[in-house]
Amino acid sequence: MSEQADVVVLGLGPGGEYVAGTLAEAGLDVVGIESELVGGECPYWGCVPSKMMIRAGNLLAEAGRVPSSPVRRR
Repeated sequence: MSEQADVVVLGLGPGGEYVAGTLAEAGLDVVGIESELVGGECPYWGCVPSKMMIRAGNLLAEAGRVPSSPVRRR
């Protein structure tokens, strides 16, 4: 059996993932080869998860700054 593709992308880290997606959107047949994590480590345990935790911590800190005065009802 013989398969053909227009492009073979070796390595699907952030750059390879972008290139493969862009070429596929342009209508080319793309094959991606990656031995580790597609998109690199950032979406899995690097930048993205840490930014979500930092943002949540910042929101909690800001919420703590709100004065706790009684609610006035009419």
